[in-house]
Amino acid sequence: MGLVRTLLPLSRAAARLNTRSGRRLHGAALMRCVVPYRVLLRPPSPQRRLAWAEEAVAVCRALVETAAPRPRHRDDLARSLVLHGHALQLVGRSEESRTALDAAMAVPGARWSPAQRAFLLLLQAQARFELARPDDALGPAEECVAAYRRLLPARRDRALGGLPRALRTYAMVLAALDRSEESVAAYEECAGLLRTVSTGELGRVALLRVLVLGELTSRLRASGRYEEALSVGREARDATDPMILWALPDTARSSRVRLLTDLARCLEATGDLPAARTTAEEAVAEARNLAGRDRGAGEPSLITALDCLADELGELGESAAELGARREAVDLCAALAAQRPDVYDPLLAACLERLADCQDASGDRSSALRASERGVAAQRRAADLDPAAHEPRLARMLANLSRLRGDDGDLDGAIGDAREAVALTRRLAESDWLAHHALTARRLRLLGRALRRNGDLGAAVACYEESESILAAASEASEAAGTGRHAADLGGTHIGLARTLGAAADAHLADGRTDDAVLALRSLLALTRRTDRSDVHVRCVAAFAQALAEHRDTVVPAWRRETGEDFPTFVYRWSGTGGERRRPEVN
Repeated sequence: MGLVRTLLPLSRAAARLNTRSGRRLHGAALMRCVVPYRVLLRPPSPQRRLAWAEEAVAVCRALVETAAPRPRHRDDLARSLVLHGHALQLVGRSEESRTALDAAMAVPGARWSPAQRAFLLLLQAQARFELARPDDALGPAEECVAAYRRLLPARRDRALGGLPRALRTYAMVLAALDRSEESVAAYEECAGLLRTVSTGELGRVALLRVLVLGELTSRLRASGRYEEALSVGREARDATDPMILWALPDTARSSRVRLLTDLARCLEATGDLPAARTTAEEAVAEARNLAGRDRGAGEPSLITALDCLADELGELGESAAELGARREAVDLCAALAAQRPDVYDPLLAACLERLADCQDASGDRSSALRASERGVAAQRRAADLDPAAHEPRLARMLANLSRLRGDDGDLDGAIGDAREAVALTRRLAESDWLAHHALTARRLRLLGRALRRNGDLGAAVACYEESESILAAASEASEAAGTGRHAADLGGTHIGLARTLGAAADAHLADGRTDDAVLALRSLLALTRRTDRSDVHVRCVAAFAQALAEHRDTVVPAWRRETGEDFPTFVYRWSGTGGERRRPEVN
């Protein structure tokens, strides 16, 4: 291919001198240059390959448009359009690639070899996948895998694709459709094929092997198969030899950063935190190297690597180093978001959320509040562009911001953020009740806490009671299924409701609203009878004892008038030698 590239000026001259055979020769030379054949030569840049492909299409189209085109001229035009679509994919222009592939299929009378048709299906699947249309990509992906299983490409067609490339595309589509087990199986078959290639073919598929092993590592990690992911990931790291890094530095280094990040996450999951930190540091160093060569490709990888390193540092208790890594990630992401807010605002919001959590844990509440405010603003911009994708995180970030504002004394701001979080979560629960109903209850509890601290006790009680109603139904369903996963949330709601009812009773008695106080105390007693939490029982006892001690002359008659019963007293019964208190009994 290097010799053909060198002789392109001569083939152009031949095309000018002999319009038919010269043009066909030049078109063939251009298509040869678009598809690299030699293993030990660094491939041309995607931009140069696109320019050659465009020239090849123009040359072949001119042959078809002559007075008496031959069938082979139509064959060449169809093939040049396919290669043009391939070159467009290399530069990220997937929509134009799809158009070029459709034009190739529309060439009248074009004859397709089985290998060329399989390659066309492969490119169609890849273009639709890159356009975020995995449902549409699934059909061509399955067809191209089946087509490649039936044929052994001739030597000149091997660079166009093959079963391993088809299996990789199929696995990527399955992963995008959340068919994880099938995706892993396709990746494993692909990796098995690549392990058995001959020495002569190894150079041609070396990068593909690295990419497949790295992506298989990611899928295994996502499936929780950490030991298997570590084994495959180490194989991928060993397969990334210096020749690949020299020939394809950007692609290979970007893949290596992702691989090292996945390995660090797997090492963390298996408990080897020192090795996880070392691997994460290696990922950051590789990402810095890539960013030095190509900021556009390297800085997003560096953000991901810094986030991984910060997590490992946090697990090891190195708070200062973790904070530094998170700040660097935020600064990098903010610079990218200033240029491409539609792409990087969600990532900026995520980085700011983690920075706020880190600052909050270290006790720097004011810095955490500022970072959370910036994060919510970035996430709000993202949600304006794509509500379905970004509103769930916006609701969560608003809830965290409400908590930080409340701790900082800004109760009005805390209430406003909590109300918005509740409203968003209610709307999300309408379309996905299973995923968001428990979150609605938690955010109602957060709103109730802010309202209680601001003195709006009636509204706070309403929030807690609605939260309890949601969680009681969910808890009953989870207990029937044997999970009991909502018990902790329900307990938190009960203690918040007990505090609020006790405070409401005290406030009503202080203002002389005895009947309202009795209503609050009755609600508190009813709560005590439907929960086994000792902290709720203690608050109930304390509220009744305080009311009796400070307002005996008014609360006792009011209680008798409203209930027809004596004002209750409580006795705690002690069980065993552990000193655990049973629920209070009313005497």
